[in-house]
Amino acid sequence: MTLTQYKKVIQSLTRDELEAHLFEMFKSSKGFKDIESSCWSEESNDERIASLKKRLEKVFWKESFSLGECKGVLNDYLNRTVDEGTKARMHLVFAIEAAEFSAAYGDFGKRFYNSLKSSAEKYLNYAKLHPDFFKLHEAEFESIISITEPLGYGISDDLGYMMENVRVELGYCEGTNEDK
Repeated sequence: MTLTQYKKVIQSLTRDELEAHLFEMFKSSKGFKDIESSCWSEESNDERIASLKKRLEKVFWKESFSLGECKGVLNDYLNRTVDEGTKARMHLVFAIEAAEFSAAYGDFGKRFYNSLKSSAEKYLNYAKLHPDFFKLHEAEFESIISITEPLGYGISDDLGYMMENVRVELGYCEGTNEDK
């Protein structure tokens, strides 16, 4: 069914039929329930973040690590919310877990660090549009930079530059001479 077809079906329903349909969807589909909960409940989003953290800890730290599996867990959780702030926090959780894992076990290669940087960048892209959100989670991002200092591929420097650019963009500090 296309979105246009779905729209026609929804528009043909009475209010009572639509309400009954939504209640049935909420009861029968975990994905629908998660998405709807993310729209209406901040507590639900916080629970989802905590659940993601626990799940990532399990897949990152199991005996046979798989980056694909870790990214799959993240994507599953991202698909269960429409709230962009929650998605940004999920990317931050992923980046923190990846940094801690690499700090404990060493170098996992460029592909691994690209995933870490990509998640960090997605968090920062949202954060620079929402200064209060940025300030609320700034220390968590700084911890990623600290954790990654001893790692290779210039990851710590890249994350530091990304953070500095957001701070400059938000007007928290002046840019470096290179920026002027």
